Amino acid sequence: MPATPRSSRYGICTGRTGAGGDSGFLPRHPGARGYDFQMTTRTVILAALLAVAIVAAGAAWWLFAGRAAHAAVVVTEHAEAELVAARDAAEPGRPLLAALRLKAKHGWHTYWRNPGDSGQPTSIEWQLPAGFTAGAIRWPVPQRLPIGPLANYGYEGEVLLASEIHVPADAKGPVRLAARARWLVCNPEHCIPEQGEVQLVLPVRAATPGKWVAAFDAIRLPQAAPAQWKLSARREGGDVLLEVIGIEETTLAFFPYDEGKVQHAARQQLERSGTGVRLAIPVSAQPVGEFARLTGVLVTGGGHAFEIDVPVMATPG
Repeated sequence: MPATPRSSRYGICTGRTGAGGDSGFLPRHPGARGYDFQMTTRTVILAALLAVAIVAAGAAWWLFAGRAAHAAVVVTEHAEAELVAARDAAEPGRPLLAALRLKAKHGWHTYWRNPGDSGQPTSIEWQLPAGFTAGAIRWPVPQRLPIGPLANYGYEGEVLLASEIHVPADAKGPVRLAARARWLVCNPEHCIPEQGEVQLVLPVRAATPGKWVAAFDAIRLPQAAPAQWKLSARREGGDVLLEVIGIEETTLAFFPYDEGKVQHAARQQLERSGTGVRLAIPVSAQPVGEFARLTGVLVTGGGHAFEIDVPVMATPG
């Protein structure tokens, strides 16, 4: 299907409908040919004219949604998806880890909870039996994906997006776990929105580790910050200065949970400070909302990742 222009929160965007057909959320990838990184007056005018043209032509582009694939394993043009579990059964009264296994083809990537300068996080809409509930996605530590002068956060290759499933004590089987997943898959030139309906049928009995247990064990999740760390943050000029006392790392990288707060592609400067380090994180020119807390993942040079949530103090005076 030929590319069709649309408008989005990122400006002008293009794309093709993927497996699920729902392309209304698709941003034009900043690495794609013809992307204008400078939002000039001409670009704004063209965007406005295009938006008017879309409205005049009707809402069909936005409401179109193709049929999603229904399968244990969904294979699209650029990815494959399935539901997997850490154990071989749903045991009554015992939480179960289940995950969307999403594997982008070589050269393509999907997105983290905060996609960075462009992109869209993967979403999972669970459809579970009565009494079963699913927790939030446990997002693995992302990769930083430079795209021209911008930067995104996401995953190349395979990723498991796990959630804890509450299994009621009176569960009877077999049980069918199902979900509708939507993801944006991109390479340096194109972005394709895709979706699929995936399912997993499990017996209900005492459970033992399943064939995917090693993959679950390998999920790189951020841990709680060490108790001996003392963290503080304050605004200083165009940066937020994160100070960590009790750490000897020489390399740190911060991945923010909140969109629109920091400059994703800007270099984060690290320097020693007494018994710790100070990381200067450049703030967005126009931060979205109040910058009251610094929340996200701090990754060390050794590959360890820690979740932090620190109040941001204003510069005195």
